[in-house]
Amino acid sequence: MNVRFSLRSKFIWTLALFTIVLSVSFGVISAYQLQGELEQQVINRGERLANSLAQSVLPPSNTRDQLRVNLGVYSTFFNQPIGAEFLFVQAVKGENSAIFPTEMSNELDLPVIDPASRRLEKRRLSDPGTPYFDLIVPVTAGPDGSAYPEPTYVRIGLSRQYIQQAVEREWARVAGLSALYITVGLILAFWLYKNILGPVETLTQSVKRFKGDMASRAQVASGDELQTLAEEFNRMADTIQERDERLEQVNEELRRANQVKSEFLAVMGHELKTPLHAIRGYAQLLKEGIDGPVTDAQREDLDNIVTSGDHLRALIDNILQFSKLESGEESLHPDVVEVGKLIDEAMQNVQVMAREKGVDLRANANGLQVRADSTKLKQVLINLLSNALKCTDEGHIEVSAEQQDGEVVFAVRDTGIGIPESHWEQIFEPFTQLDSSTTRPWAGIGLGLSIVKKYVEMHDGRVWVRSREGEGSAFYFTIPTDPEERGEP
Repeated sequence: MNVRFSLRSKFIWTLALFTIVLSVSFGVISAYQLQGELEQQVINRGERLANSLAQSVLPPSNTRDQLRVNLGVYSTFFNQPIGAEFLFVQAVKGENSAIFPTEMSNELDLPVIDPASRRLEKRRLSDPGTPYFDLIVPVTAGPDGSAYPEPTYVRIGLSRQYIQQAVEREWARVAGLSALYITVGLILAFWLYKNILGPVETLTQSVKRFKGDMASRAQVASGDELQTLAEEFNRMADTIQERDERLEQVNEELRRANQVKSEFLAVMGHELKTPLHAIRGYAQLLKEGIDGPVTDAQREDLDNIVTSGDHLRALIDNILQFSKLESGEESLHPDVVEVGKLIDEAMQNVQVMAREKGVDLRANANGLQVRADSTKLKQVLINLLSNALKCTDEGHIEVSAEQQDGEVVFAVRDTGIGIPESHWEQIFEPFTQLDSSTTRPWAGIGLGLSIVKKYVEMHDGRVWVRSREGEGSAFYFTIPTDPEERGEP
């Protein structure tokens, strides 16, 4: 799971963690340094006391009783504070040794050792478990320079409990200071956020709101560059909102103009069809000789009138179809369609034109079925075939259909003049011709392919073209085979 943290959370947590790490690190270092310094102070003062005791306690005679007497006499030394409590003192001279206080001899196991083997050791009493330094200071000669027998040394037990208590107090101080630093760090983090990152977050939220509400503006009063940035954003938002409103007005005007155009085309189409039917009807009557005999030249002229009338009627039908599509009056009436039969019917509509131009028509449908509006699908094929015949003077035109990935892909291929790649998209736009000059070799007003595109898209299909100049063109369109893909019941 991708968890995203806000800028506020990142900033505050980063500063808080930095403060915690910094304060705890310095506290730990300070505590360990204090512990080391206290231990060294205790050891140094213990060594000085041990040397003083060695000069005063060790007797000239090498007897255990004398050692005990001297330790008792100088017991006042043990009441002198040196930063730690004395636990015991052992004086060793040769084979004789004495411990003060004497009751410690029962608790401690302090055999005579070679003082050269070790000097300092950390140990712990068995009861009550007090930690202490076991310090051994060797003595080689007396005050008068006389040599002492080996081993001769003073051994002092210095309690470490004082040091531990001092370190614990330092840890408590560290904890208190860390809490204080963390509190100050959090207060500083919130202050910095409010004065630096707060305006940035406000500006970010304003930008997000602006996507849905173009009247939203950033309210930042920080008195610095961030306020300037917010003011610039607000000016930009004002400009965008103004242009959006103007664009909406233009779009509304365009929609009204398009509606007027569609209404004009529909009215003009109907108005033109009435006299056109009359002209075509009178020409047929004259051809049949109703008003008297007709010469061959006159019959040829009448045939041209009828042919021109048919062509004009086809143009008007295209205009009426397009106006209905533009106004949304067209709707689908789907049913199960035999693809092969539909292709044959579409070819019959252009068979005469193909025979006149010497172009061979071919079909390949493989017994497919599709649920579609047969009238509109047939019109799509007729328009594509008519378009192919206009651009093909020799060769053949092939119509094929095959099922691929839940849809039927239709293809109309010709061996005509081809279409430049720069025109592949625009030829599907209304009133667009590959050659818009008045001397072009084919007639039409550029609505055939536009009607094809709209009918195919009504079926939730796609239409496109692939072509090479001088080699021919191939128009493809798809019709989904599953009605649920088009939202049909």
